Amino acid sequence: MKTYLDCYPCFLRHGLDAGRIAGLSESQQKRVLNGIMKVLQEMQPEATPPELAQIIHRRIREMTGGADPYKEIKEEQNRLMLSIEESLKKEVEEAPRPLVAALKLAGACNAIDMGPTRTWKTPEELIHQLRNPNLDHFEERQLLDCLTKARNLLYVADNAGEIVGDKILLSILKREMPIDITVAVRGAPILNDANVEDAIKTGIDRLGNVITTGSDAPGAILSGCSQDFMENFETADVVIAKGQGNYEALEGCKKEDLFFLLQVKCGVVARDLGTSEGKITLRKNRPGL
Repeated sequence: MKTYLDCYPCFLRHGLDAGRIAGLSESQQKRVLNGIMKVLQEMQPEATPPELAQIIHRRIREMTGGADPYKEIKEEQNRLMLSIEESLKKEVEEAPRPLVAALKLAGACNAIDMGPTRTWKTPEELIHQLRNPNLDHFEERQLLDCLTKARNLLYVADNAGEIVGDKILLSILKREMPIDITVAVRGAPILNDANVEDAIKTGIDRLGNVITTGSDAPGAILSGCSQDFMENFETADVVIAKGQGNYEALEGCKKEDLFFLLQVKCGVVARDLGTSEGKITLRKNRPGL
């Protein structure tokens, strides 16, 4: 998805929030904002939002000596979700169609985000959202039809904490279908996106092979991903890409059986998908669009 003018204020807000979380001084925060404005002036028309976010966060890491400003936040999100994992899984297992219920839960878990447009402020609000997903254009039938014919699945994760919901989904999928699973996480710290450490801490690594995108972008920008990721992406019978960043990076690519599972967090993506903010959507990729 290309970057729209409406994205510009969001990048500035994003950079300011990230700079404050990283503990930058006011003068450093100003340098970050000036750098963002310079990047926006010089960017190519086809640049995607994750490409610009990657540049912003590289600048912030340079100013903090390479530290991960979101490390403690990710650890807390993992702890919160692991503490309610069993109760969420029990609710899913008791649903009439556990796999469909798990898909909806995994989509709702995409609310666990550190972007400026997140839709919850307290753990209680988050848990309420997880139990009451606000769905729209949820193409679970198309996905399940593809999965029944598939031998392998590439699951491109998004956030820490959220991957506990992904773990519930993949455990039920693995039980119901004879399918090999590969989970891809980010190759380096970026926002609260999940990396290998988060995959191991939450136990999702026990459900399949874990690889990384090989990149520090908050979305699987194919031109910047590792050869290992690309081989898995190209040969996977089905790909499920979680979150808005992966949608922005992959939407319209040539992969046929690619599905996006996300909570819509801004008006730009809502317009692109023909839905509204806050909705949980599951969409099949439209190559070339």
